[in-house]
Amino acid sequence: MSRKNDFEFLNSNLWLNYTQQRYLTPEEIKYRLKQQGTTEAEWPSISQEIVATRKTGSITLFFKSIEPKFWFYPADVIHKKINEIETLGKHLYEQINKNASFKNDFLLDSAIEEAITSAIYEGAHSTRAQAEQLIASGERPKNKDEWMLINNVKAMKWVKSNQQNALTKEVILHLHRIVTENTLEGDDVNFQGKFRNDRVFVGPHEGIEHTKIEQAISEMIQLTTNNPRYFHPLLKGILVHYFMGYIHPFFDGNGRTARALFYFKSMRNNLNYVELLSVSAYLRIHGKQYENSFVKVKENEYDLTYFIDFCLDSMSSALKEVSRKVSYLLRMADLKERFELSQTQVGLMQRMALHKFRTIDIEEYSQQISKSREFARQELKGLLDLNLVSEIKLSKKLVYNVNAEKLKELYKEEPGIEQI
Repeated sequence: MSRKNDFEFLNSNLWLNYTQQRYLTPEEIKYRLKQQGTTEAEWPSISQEIVATRKTGSITLFFKSIEPKFWFYPADVIHKKINEIETLGKHLYEQINKNASFKNDFLLDSAIEEAITSAIYEGAHSTRAQAEQLIASGERPKNKDEWMLINNVKAMKWVKSNQQNALTKEVILHLHRIVTENTLEGDDVNFQGKFRNDRVFVGPHEGIEHTKIEQAISEMIQLTTNNPRYFHPLLKGILVHYFMGYIHPFFDGNGRTARALFYFKSMRNNLNYVELLSVSAYLRIHGKQYENSFVKVKENEYDLTYFIDFCLDSMSSALKEVSRKVSYLLRMADLKERFELSQTQVGLMQRMALHKFRTIDIEEYSQQISKSREFARQELKGLLDLNLVSEIKLSKKLVYNVNAEKLKELYKEEPGIEQI
């Protein structure tokens, strides 16, 4: 095809509809064109033109240690989704920062949500309620499933505390050490925080040759940190996530480590809103699509755009859940007028709504609001009289937790109530 025709192809409905507005695989495009009358004989040249044009405008990520030539196409749909995520993410982060009464608890709740759903996605047998109760209790885990949950919480806290550090091999090994504590079995126990020394398979995919892991990890860090091409920092976190899955450097714990590294890489690049969302919550529901996004990359000449597109959808969905949760908590500000509560009481109700299974005693509440013990006791008694909290005797001490059913009744039409 001539250069003139190449240029005109970029303005064709075929290109705009199936590469820019949506990024479809050649097979998906073929199906749609067949419905419109394209013949089998016409298809090969069309497919070749689409892939060749995408590659010409792509950003490449070539490893010396890995044979496939990875690349992605910065399609309009990718830029659009990133812009929507950033706009909503920054807005939500600002809203939460303005509400000091529940800011810290909200960020903690987000980390816990990711920890729980990541563990459940990896096979931990637990419900969200059971997991929250375990985390709130502070008790030592009793089995592998509970260790997975607690380890993920620790990993998210470590990421938050160390996001100023550069991504290094040592960081990757350290996160693996955290997420796999007391969860490895058999010979794998000897590889906590260490790269594997043998072959490993995940479904049909075989991780790269173990002798090439260290070099591949170094190249991954370089390609996603000092790439000569510019691409949005959010994509850097997504690409680290993908390459960890492809390289598969560990015998076990690759998925949990990869997702922790996504948060680390993103927050390292000052994308603070990322800590609000749980990508694993989306994966738990759309696990097959997640796995299929890896397959699409491999089946389409290692075009990473398919994995990127899926991850952006997962983040967008997660942020919408955050938005519903924030709206709900802000809506609770009307408790002040409804029941003539103090601002400190409203703040407590918002925090307790985030942590249904966490209890609070008079001394702890007194410290939270910097008031006397008697003042704190009176405020808790006031909430108890209104049936907004419940009183329980625990180890000879009175503790209080939120009356979730009462809140559900008060805000039964509020979107997002089931997520809190």
